[in-house]
Formats: sequence, structure tokens, C-alpha cells
Amino acid sequence: MNLRVKRSIFLSVAVLGFTVGVGVQHAQDTSAKTYAKIASNDKLTIPESSRNVSFTGKKALFTKVGTLKGARVVATKSTLRGLAISSDSRSNVRAYRVAVTSRGSVYYKVVTFDGMYRGWIYSGKSTGYFGGGLKRYSTFINQGMSALSADQQNAMYRITTPGTRNDGKSVTYKEPSWTQYKVGRAITDSSMYANTNFRINQVGIRTRENDQWVHIYDPNNVNSPATGWILLSGLSQVPTVNQVPDNAIRVNLVDASGKAVSSFDYPRVGGLKGAIFGTNVNGQWSLDSTDQSAVTTKIQSLLSGTDYNLAALTLSQITQLAQTTFGSTVTITVNLADKVADNAVRINLTTTDGKLIKSFDWVRNGATKGSVIGTLSDGEKSDITTKISSLLTNSTFSLAKSGLNATQIQSISTGVFGGQVNVVVNPTVVDQDVSSKIIPMSIASNDTDVKDAQALSPINADYDDTSVDLIVTKDGNEVSMSAADLHSSKVSDITDILKQLTNTNDKGKKALSKINDDFKNAAVKKFQSNLTAIDGFKGKSGAEFTKGDLSGYLIDNFNTLTSPLYPQLTSLGKGKGATVSYYYVTFSLDQSKVNAGKFGDETTVYYIMSAPQQQPKQPAQN
Repeated sequence: MNLRVKRSIFLSVAVLGFTVGVGVQHAQDTSAKTYAKIASNDKLTIPESSRNVSFTGKKALFTKVGTLKGARVVATKSTLRGLAISSDSRSNVRAYRVAVTSRGSVYYKVVTFDGMYRGWIYSGKSTGYFGGGLKRYSTFINQGMSALSADQQNAMYRITTPGTRNDGKSVTYKEPSWTQYKVGRAITDSSMYANTNFRINQVGIRTRENDQWVHIYDPNNVNSPATGWILLSGLSQVPTVNQVPDNAIRVNLVDASGKAVSSFDYPRVGGLKGAIFGTNVNGQWSLDSTDQSAVTTKIQSLLSGTDYNLAALTLSQITQLAQTTFGSTVTITVNLADKVADNAVRINLTTTDGKLIKSFDWVRNGATKGSVIGTLSDGEKSDITTKISSLLTNSTFSLAKSGLNATQIQSISTGVFGGQVNVVVNPTVVDQDVSSKIIPMSIASNDTDVKDAQALSPINADYDDTSVDLIVTKDGNEVSMSAADLHSSKVSDITDILKQLTNTNDKGKKALSKINDDFKNAAVKKFQSNLTAIDGFKGKSGAEFTKGDLSGYLIDNFNTLTSPLYPQLTSLGKGKGATVSYYYVTFSLDQSKVNAGKFGDETTVYYIMSAPQQQPKQPAQN
């Protein structure tokens, strides 16, 4: 049910990722007179939910690895194409073994969830991703509670037709039906739960049927065996017994743990169901002073004689009340009233929905019980900021880098000594868009020894611009010339130079060899690109990425790099000058040397350099 899965799968040195791979020629095309052998055959060990796949219809399903002698077709490509577009979740597919042949072909053993089809299917030349006849598939999409209306989220439900029917509506399931292989029902008979009131805490849709499932639980029995998934259409809402009047809001008072303290309805003459209780001006929520005073007085009256108190509504509480609509409820958190000194205020750090994170008592010398805190000095703001930051250390919440914001300062300023105030703090913002810098290195072969590897630098030019020495002029002086110079010069301007480079004397011969070697050596240390580095591979800062994740990214974007064109001079004979030909090399990704890492860290990848290839058409000179 995870939409995005990034887990390592260790199969010898191979890694299974989840990106679409480069297509390769199916090993079935090999001559029938020779057969491949199995080099490895391993059980997949990643979480089962990460092995859900679907057929592409590009390859058939076989009784054994397709290139082995005696392999027979279990299902044709046409049959698998039909399963791929099926609207029945029983056509979902689970991969559970992987085999690599002596020819490097990768096959997975798979089975449909209903067990109708089982066999081996070709997946390309790499275990780094599903390819060929398979693709990664999400059998279920978790929508989040926002997919339901507020009434649906807050409602109680009963199973409409309790019993034993296995139809998605009568019993509950450990996972939505047929979305995980061999994961079945939570209970097989719901008759004993016919009068149980359930709540919903998860919701999503099955990918193939596009039907909505919800996860239900019994709030009065957290260990109920009936907890599980069921079709939303199999539930009926329990009618609300104590309906909120259309012209009132219901204020539920709870403590920091969520325990109910008290509740009351606050009506207003002329209030209409669905209308907003407060007002919003330029993004600031507020209450009419009469309503604010009356609500505060009512809460204080209800808390009188209890372990809780409320000296005044905080800005956060005012905002909560103001946003409430007539005919609905709002939950206000109240705090314990004990152990607050007369010259202190208890500052409760809460989430935006009123849950308590931490508390501390802040003291102002000379303050008297019941007096309003009012304006804070710069020193007091600094002191409070330091204490809050210390309390939030190693938590998932924090203050802004600039310290207390205006809203937080106002929440504290409206408090009274001897009482408590709530200050809302927000979750720590983590950079979600950090690149892991990738440094490409060039190696001469796919040998495991990379001590002679050299870094590749990007350029965004067609010709290398590195200066090369030892070009002899007609006056016998030595000057520098680059590949770009050579390409941009007129032929008449370099004729004398080329003639001298082909003289029979040793200096001329060495110069010709030197210029050719230097041009080549300079060019093969670079690759053509408009980027300053191979980047764009991004994720949450510090999060781990697998070999498969990085391999898939490189295959899709930087599988092959190309050097700039470089010139090579060929002598036409003594005193006749030389011709200029242009060459380039390519660098092919060596997947065996792609490693896992963490986003934000540098990572090195290796490319195998090809032999020089001549440019098919020599570039024209100016």
C-alpha cells in the first residue's frame, strides 16, 4: 500500500530498485541449439508489500526460466496484457524469486493473487529495476482522512449487513481485499459485532476496482478482533443522539491528554447552521467582544472547583472558536491549575490542534497574581525564546530562526500571572529538496581496480579549450594553441604551422605527436553538458538512497556521457602540412560500481571509456 518504496534488496551484489529500466533483447531469440544456465536463483527478502508488480504484456510467462531447455508457456503476452488492465484485484501479481542466467538475463518468479497464473518472466539485464515483462504496481492508494467529509470523519458507524459473507461489506480484512498476497480477513463472522459502534481512522481506494475502503476500530475496545478494513459502502452511520442546535456551537473542554473535562452549547440569536461563528479580517480571526467574554465566563464557571482553570482565552483558542461553524463542535484544551506561583505563568507549548508538547513556568520578579503579563521586554523575549528552544531540543518541533513570532508573543502577553498560556509551535521544517552531488569518474575497463580512475569535468562547448604547448611557428618560436583555436582559424593561417609540424627533424615529429596526445588527453577528461555537475538526484536531507535508486536515475538521465570533439593531425608529407580529423570517446555507466548513500552527501560513480570514434562528418572551419 506504500506509494513510494525505497528499500534495499541484497541479492549477492545486486540491488532491486523501482524505476523503469532500459529494454534489452529477450534471451528467447538465442539459437535453440544452445541453452543458458542458471547463475543464481534467490528468494526476494524485501517486505512483501514492496514486491507487488503488474504485467506489461511485452513478455510471456513460462514454466521455468525462458531460455532453459524444456521451458513452456504458461500465459501468452496477450493473456498478460489482459491481466494488466483487469479491474479485479485478484489479477494483482507478487514477485518472490529472482534468477540470473549465464547470459546475464534476469527472470522473476511471480504468481497472481488468485493463484491462477504462476511462473517465470523475463525482466531485462539488471536486477536494479523491474523491466521487460514486469513493472512496479501499487495495489492500493491511501488517500488520507481528508478524502472524507468532516461529518464522515466524526461519525460512528455500524456494519450494515453483519454475517459471514466474504464480499467486502460483511466482515473486516487485515488489508483491503486482494491488495496483499495471502492476507485475508480479520474476522470471518461479524454477527457478534452487529451493535458495535465503530470509527474510521484510515481511508483509500483499490487501484483496479477504484472502490473506497476504510479502516475501522472500536473506540471502546482498542483490542477488538474486528478492527480492520471494509468497504465504506458496507457501513451505516449511527444517528447522532445529541445534535448540536443549528444556532449554536458546542464547546468541548479537554485536558492536554485529550480526556474530556466538560462541554456546553453556546447559542447566538440569529445563528444559522453552517455560518462561521467568528470573523476573519486580513487573515486574522477574531470574536465579538461580547461573545469572547461570555464564552470565557462560561468556561471559568464550568472549571470552578476542578483541577483546571482558564484565566483568559489564548489567541489560538480564539482562532479555534472563530473558525467553528454553527451546528458543529470545537475542542478547547484547558490546563491544570495547580503549582503555578503568583509571580509566574505556565507556558504550555502545544501543536496547532491543541496537543501539549512541553510546559515550563516563567517568572517575572515583582509580578502579582492575576495581573496581565502585557508587553514583554527584549530581554524577556530572549529569555523565553532560550527556554522554549531548550525544551524543544531533540523534538520534531522548533521555533523560527528569528525567535518568537508576533502570534506567539501575543499569546504570552495576554496571559495572567498565577495562570497558564498556550503557545503554538510548529513542526521542524526539514529540507525536502537536497541534491546528492554525483562525481563521475572514468576508468579504462570494468576492472574492479579503480585506483587509476580520473574525474570527468563538464563543459558546454563542442571543442576542448585547454591550451597545448610545443606547436612550432615558422620563426622557430614556441606558442600555445587549443582545439578551439585550431577549429576557428582559417586554413591559410595555420598552413605554415602544420608544415613545420610535419618536418623530418626530431623537433617537428615530437611536436606533432605531442599535440595529438595532449588534445586527446585533455578531451577525455571532460564530458559535454550544460550542467556544472551531474545533479538533480534529490530527496529528503539525510535520507538513505539505495543502489537501485541511484542506478535508475543514472540510467534514465546519464547512462552514457560523451567527450567533446578533439582534433588529431595527420601528416601529408614533408613540407605539405597536415589534415585535421575530429574524434570523441563515450563513457558508459558501470552499474556494478554504483553504491548506496545519503542525500546531501557526495557520491562517486564510474564510467567505462570507449575507444576513440571518428566524427562521421568533419566540422567545417571558418
